Parts: sequence; C-alpha cells; structure tokens
Amino acid sequence: MPLMGSVYVGTSGLQTSQNSLNTTAHNLSNLGTTGFVRQQVLLGDRLYNTLKKGSVNVSSQQVGLGVTYEKVRQVRDYFLDQSYRKENGRASFYSTQYEAMNEVEDLLNELNDDASFNHAMTNFWSTLQELAKTPDDTTVQRMLIQNAQSFLTNAQQVYQGLIDYQNELNIHIKEKVDRINELGKTIMNLNDEIRKVEVGGIESANDYRDARNQALDELSGLVNIEYSEDVYHTVSVRVEGMEFLNADIMNTMEVYTDAKTGFYTPYWKLNAVKRLDENGDEYLDLSRAFVYNTEKIVSSENDTDIGQLRSMLYIRGDKVADYTDIPVKPEPPDANDYPLGTADPDYATAVNAYQKEFTKYTQKVDYYNHTVAQSVCMNVQAEFDQLIHNVVTAVNAVLKDAHDKAAQEGKVYMADDDGSPLEIFMRKECTDYTWNSATNKWDYTEENIEDDYHTETLYSISNLIINPHLLREAGKMKFRLDDKTVDYETAKALIDAFDADIYALNPNVTTRCSLNTYYTNLVSQVANSGSVYKNITEAQTITMSSIDAAREQILGVSSDEELSNMIKFQNAFNAASRYINVIDTLLDNIINNLG
Repeated sequence: MPLMGSVYVGTSGLQTSQNSLNTTAHNLSNLGTTGFVRQQVLLGDRLYNTLKKGSVNVSSQQVGLGVTYEKVRQVRDYFLDQSYRKENGRASFYSTQYEAMNEVEDLLNELNDDASFNHAMTNFWSTLQELAKTPDDTTVQRMLIQNAQSFLTNAQQVYQGLIDYQNELNIHIKEKVDRINELGKTIMNLNDEIRKVEVGGIESANDYRDARNQALDELSGLVNIEYSEDVYHTVSVRVEGMEFLNADIMNTMEVYTDAKTGFYTPYWKLNAVKRLDENGDEYLDLSRAFVYNTEKIVSSENDTDIGQLRSMLYIRGDKVADYTDIPVKPEPPDANDYPLGTADPDYATAVNAYQKEFTKYTQKVDYYNHTVAQSVCMNVQAEFDQLIHNVVTAVNAVLKDAHDKAAQEGKVYMADDDGSPLEIFMRKECTDYTWNSATNKWDYTEENIEDDYHTETLYSISNLIINPHLLREAGKMKFRLDDKTVDYETAKALIDAFDADIYALNPNVTTRCSLNTYYTNLVSQVANSGSVYKNITEAQTITMSSIDAAREQILGVSSDEELSNMIKFQNAFNAASRYINVIDTLLDNIINNLG
C-alpha cells in the first residue's frame, strides 16, 4: 500500500478510538442515572482493496483500509424485560392491597386505644352489666344513654373514615389514569424521535430508547401491558388486552363519573359509542368500553392481579356498602311447628317458599363473593355496619318485647311519647333537635335526604341517632313495673342478647360469634388478610428483585469495566497515533532525503 494510503489507516484508528472513548465516558457519566442502559461499541474492518486475484489454492492479495466504528448498541435482554414488567405489575397490585389493609386497620383504631370504637363498645357493655344489677338506678340509666351515644358516635367516625378512604382512593384512581395517558403520549413522542434518528440505518437513538424503556417500566407497574417493536422502530402497546397505542393513534383512557357515588371508572375513549335514547337524546354507550371487569376473581392464573390501577379499583369498590350487602341465609321451616308435621299443607308451602329464598340467597352469595368480598373497603364497611345493625336491633328488640308483653296485659311500659315501643337507637328521619321548654316538646328541622341511598335501610350507621327523648330524660326507661317491682328480666335479656353466639361476619364464615366478640373477629380478619398480603408482597418483591438483579448484570454500568475499556481505547488511540508518526517519519525521509 502507498504510504499516503497508510495515513488513512492510522486516521481510522484515531477516529474509532476517540469515538469509543466518548461512548465509554458517556457510560461513566450516567453511572447513577435511572433507566440508563450501558452502551457497547462494536468495531469492524473497513473494506479491503484487492490487488491481485489468487489462484484456486492461493488467497487473493488484499490491502486493508483500517477500522470502522460500526455500531453503538444497547445491551438489553428482551425476555428479562418482559419478566420484570410482568412481576412489577403483580408486585404493585399486592403492595397496594397490603397498604390498604394497614390503612383500614388504622381506621378501626386497633383494640387497646382509649379513644377507639372498641373502647366505646366496651363501655356500653359494661354499663349494661351495671344496669343488670340496678336497673331502676337513674344514674346508671343516664350512663347507659351517654355510652350509647359514644358508641354510635365512634361507630359513625369509623364508618366515615372508611368512606373518606374510598374517596381518597377515588382521587388517586383519576391521578393514575392521567399518568397512564401521560406515559402513552411520552412513548408516542419517543417513537417519533427514534424513527427520525434511526430511519437512515446509521445511528442508534439509544438515549431515546432508554427513556422509552423507562416509561414502559413505569407503565407496567400501573397496568398489565403487552408490547412489541416493529421494523420501523415503533413500539405498540396493549393495556389490559386492548390496543393502547401504535404508530398512528393512541386510545386514551378516560373516566366515567357515577352520578350517585362520584366514583371514577376507567373506560377506553375510542370504544365508547354515541347513541340516541328513546327520546332522541344523545348518550355515551360505555357497555363495551370499560377497561376492567372488577367482578372477575383475583387470580394469578388469569393475570387479574397485575397493576396498581386494578388494585385500587378492587379496594375502593363501586359504592359505599352497608349491612344489606351481606346475604342472610334463610332458616328452613321446622315440621314440629305444624300440626300435621311434614304432611301439613302449610308446611309444604313453607318449604317451597324456603327453597325460593335459598335460591335467591345463593345468587346473592355469588354476587357478594365477586363484588363486596373482593373490595377491602366495601367488605369492612358491610361487616362493620352489620355489627352496628345487630347491636341496635338486639337492644331495641329487647325493649320492644318488654313493651309488647305489657301491652298484651293492657299496660303501658317501655313506651315513647306517642305510645310506640321505646327505642334507644332510632332512624334519623329528622335532625337539628331542639328542646322547646314552652311546649315541652322537641322541635326539629326536616332534613333533605332524598339523594341518600341509605335512608331506605333500617338501622344502618348512616341513618341512626340516639332517641332524643332519652337524651333529655333517660329515666323514661324506668325498668320498674306497675307493681313497683324492678324489671330485672329485661335488663338480663339485654346481657343475654350480647352473649348469644348467633352472628357471622359474612356468609363464608361458618364460626358463630357474639356481639361482644364480633368486633375482635372483624379486626382479626383484617389483620390476617393484611398478613397474607404482606407475605405475598414480600415474595413478589424477592422475585422482582432477582429478575431486576439479573437484568442489571446485563444492562447496568460497571465502573470497573468501563475504566478497563477506557484504558483499552486510550492505548488503541496512542497506538494509532504512533503508527501515524512512523508513516510521517517515512514520508519525511522519502521527500527530504531521497527527493
């Protein structure tokens, strides 16, 4: 090769070594950058000049033209990326469930807090025990009403706390949907930038690819994703099985707001269809547009346990639940209650009615298991409200029995001002009670509760108050019969009502409990569920961490390795420089000494 041509060989060494040093420096400067993937230099031979063709058994005579900087590639493993993103979504789902359990456990105020609901219920129970000793003691009666008020106030605070947590989750759901759309737009913009750089097939847009992969990592924690890259370097993404974005369009995720609850439900904008109702008014048909079906059972096998957004929707539920959301198993008729036993026509009618009710019950249980039971908030709301309902029903029922028994004998006992059975707890059909001393009556303002969907529920937390007459005069209960004897029987019946093991948290729990142990069982259930989610979360974290560690071994920047490369490329640069110096010396001798 001519000496002048040899200069270009040395120059190629200088250029490629310098570019390799720049790439190594870029890796080192991004050593702690989140989402950065190390870049690897690929060097190759330039084309060879053929001076003479060789015979069949002899190689051709060729002269090399130096080295070329062929490509700077990202070092990634596609399968590890897929595994990481799948497990990241699953870990996000269960960690969100675990956080929710902790939040609910805090709302229940634990068991030993003096300001907790449990403390208020214990005081109410203790007062009932004192009442059983001296039922006619007006001081104990006043204490009973005061503790009943405290019991109800604390219950309403716990229930309202659960509702507030639902509303907080609702806000976060909207924020997550907005973030998903932001990530989608980011990925689309990065697709465009990558195409601009790589369309010529010369450069690789590695930094843009890093940003795109980081967006995919974050998106995988929010929703279940599938993705692929086409020949034009564009990544298409499917979210929860639906096309989210491709080279041309993005299917934006929107939220539908329920008019009654205010709860947000995500849906696909492009899947919503405008239709006309029977009056010719336009409405949006979302029947095929909703992103999730939250009635699906949570299952790793069916991938229904992936993504923080899905987890939040399950936790929040679709409404504020109460005791009516827990199915009550009907009791079968007893043949002994009929004169002719099983041959009695009325018994056959009762059996038929029971079978119909039991069929409805099984349907309600199935619905409960697919909706309420899968929502942390709804399940605890329903079970907690069921406790209050059972306490109120049991207490009022004892007083009503005493009233009815006296009425059968033509006597007035345990009666309110209007002659109805006296109730400690009553429905909130009116509010703002004010005692009018001039008329010796309670004045009140009617409450507009038309939109409150709890008003049709009997004895639910949201519509309960303490009887205002008893707040004014606790002695109306008397606990003293017409013959001036103390009514120990009714006071004892209140104690027995709290001790009867006839209650269950939900239809899936076979163990019966009393009103005294119900709340303890409820808190234990929440704690046990939290423990289960904690174990799953820790296992998922370990799985995700091991995959991430394997991924980091491939794509992570090693300072030792990069410094080693820097020394290698620096020596290569020095070698090319010395090669050029040798060629320069030879040319100088030829030109100046032989010319």
